[in-house]
Amino acid sequence: MNSVLLSRASQFTIFRNVSGQPNSVAVLILCAAFSLILFTLTAPLMIWVLMLGGCAVIVRIAGLSTLHNLPTLRTVNLLAVLAVFALSWFGLSIGLLDSMINLLTVACALKIMLVEKKRDFHLLICTCLFLIGCGFISSLSVFAWVGYTGILALLLIATALYHGAKVPIANSVKFVAVLIGQAIPIALLLFLLLPQLPPLWQMPTSKSTETGLSDTVTPGDIASLASSSDLAFSATFKNTDEVPEAQNRYWRAMTLEHFNGKTWSISEKRKQAEQQLAFMGKPAPLSVIAEKETPAVTNYELIVEPTQQTWLFALAPSFPNNRENSIFVRSLFDYTLRANTPISSKKAFYLSYVPNAQITNGIGNFETQLNLQVSTNGNAEARAWGQSLAKQYANPNERVQAVMREFRQGGFRYTLSPNAMPVNPIDSFLFEQRAGFCAHYAGAMVYVLRAAGVPARVVTGYQGGSELSENVLQVRQYDAHAWVEALIDGVWVRFDPTSMVAPSRLTFGLERALEELGESRQTTILRDIGNSALFATLQGWLQQLDYSWSKWVLGFDNAAQTNMLEELLGALTPQKMRIVFLSAIGLIALILAMYFLPKKEKARLSPSHRILLKAVMHVETQTGIKRKNKTLSTYFQEVSTLLTPHAAKAFEQLCKQFEHETYGQQQTPGNTAVMKRQLKSLKQALK
Repeated sequence: MNSVLLSRASQFTIFRNVSGQPNSVAVLILCAAFSLILFTLTAPLMIWVLMLGGCAVIVRIAGLSTLHNLPTLRTVNLLAVLAVFALSWFGLSIGLLDSMINLLTVACALKIMLVEKKRDFHLLICTCLFLIGCGFISSLSVFAWVGYTGILALLLIATALYHGAKVPIANSVKFVAVLIGQAIPIALLLFLLLPQLPPLWQMPTSKSTETGLSDTVTPGDIASLASSSDLAFSATFKNTDEVPEAQNRYWRAMTLEHFNGKTWSISEKRKQAEQQLAFMGKPAPLSVIAEKETPAVTNYELIVEPTQQTWLFALAPSFPNNRENSIFVRSLFDYTLRANTPISSKKAFYLSYVPNAQITNGIGNFETQLNLQVSTNGNAEARAWGQSLAKQYANPNERVQAVMREFRQGGFRYTLSPNAMPVNPIDSFLFEQRAGFCAHYAGAMVYVLRAAGVPARVVTGYQGGSELSENVLQVRQYDAHAWVEALIDGVWVRFDPTSMVAPSRLTFGLERALEELGESRQTTILRDIGNSALFATLQGWLQQLDYSWSKWVLGFDNAAQTNMLEELLGALTPQKMRIVFLSAIGLIALILAMYFLPKKEKARLSPSHRILLKAVMHVETQTGIKRKNKTLSTYFQEVSTLLTPHAAKAFEQLCKQFEHETYGQQQTPGNTAVMKRQLKSLKQALK
């Protein structure tokens, strides 16, 4: 019982000390802002760094009470040495960027326990601003922007209180709100008109932010993405007619042509061939298609989420419009696309889809031989089956159809959670388990076709996409997919063995296919809530908001800015750009002048004075005699004979009431209410 009373007494002591000291209130708000920053950086921060930050906040808040002492400088220095050793040990495993974020957080946590001088407070404010910037690196959504703007407001309020000399908190909050309101139009002008220059240096990569597909696929890998609802990218078409049908929405990313018996990956021989051909200056097939005048071209925009990778997702075949892309996109000889730099933040890419074009054999015999290689590391039964198909069917297309027919009629099952197949995975899948996800079917089919003498490869990407609006598709991580391309008569033809066992996967998406098979992508207790109509409507609104933010704010790059100025000014010339730039500077200077140049203060009238002026106005209207500079008593004597007795009495009482308050130097409670009643009586008497 005594411990509880002491604890409550300690809490009251803290609040009493804080309320009487603006500096303590500022430190308390700073602790709250730092705590919120820690909460937003849980992905890049290590567990022990989060714990250190939380403990530092608790110690600092407890130190506001006279019952608790803050750690000594020696203790904090010892913690700093231990933290440096820990960061040096774990730094290589988490990447350079995350190491810097952890180091900055540790420094802020240690410093927050020793805030004594203004310099310490200013260092913490600046460090928190850097941490907010680090948070924007991994999350640029509209929700992150709103949250970090709130944290920034807390930091500004803390700074205003710290330098406010006992100014009330409400006044500091109002002051910060005015500053933010004044900054909004200037920030908007700078955003729209300031040249969108490329970054001066390359941001280091963060290992914790790599998401989505990998360049290696082991059967079961893509199934792990099915549990993620994270957005992969959004595709915007110019009109509804150009949106492809659901079964044709194959977003091609990588061709996997090497198989070691367990894992499919991008072939090293393919990489070497691509480099040699690029060095020789040979144009890729997509570049040739782009140069031709093809009438049936569908232009669309991709807003890609950060992946820290260079590959892009596109309808096949699509070529990039690098005149509009802020990052240059290369087209490879296997008809895939690669950005010149990793996609570290949301980026807009502009592509053109040619639905009537074919994916041809780009490197001739090299591609043929590369995709006929069969690993002899196990899976003997699958190789034997492929060899028997080669003897049975002379036409490559017939061999492909025989495999597809076996998947449809052989009792195979589509499942999100197949059994593990560590030994001879293809044999185990084809002849024992007969249950798997898309990567199982694609990998097994390619292996059998190669054994049958048909060049084939695994293609990974996404299939499907939900309609956010009539011309916008959103593709999520659970739409990740793998299919097959077989070389028939010099053309790579797409075959999807998944369609043989789960046709609804292509038409209606993964969740509908799993529902028909008695499975679910989500097994959490929130599943029923997620399926409710209210939740679906709210989710749709939030997705639309995030898409609009990504398209119009994050996607506002140099190309978008140029298009906007061309629509307003016509063809851009250096002279027009100088005028725009100088006009922007002048407008900003004008706004700043309106904010900060001295203004003539208007005399503020008291409530009783305003009531008196209204009464005089009514009397002037009734009698036709202006008061001008006359005293109230002189003016009353002049107009009293022209007023009814009731009006004259009400006006006289109102004048006396005003003189009593103004010149008697005493405030009578309720005086304003009395004058309002007298004004009402005067107006009734004058009617």
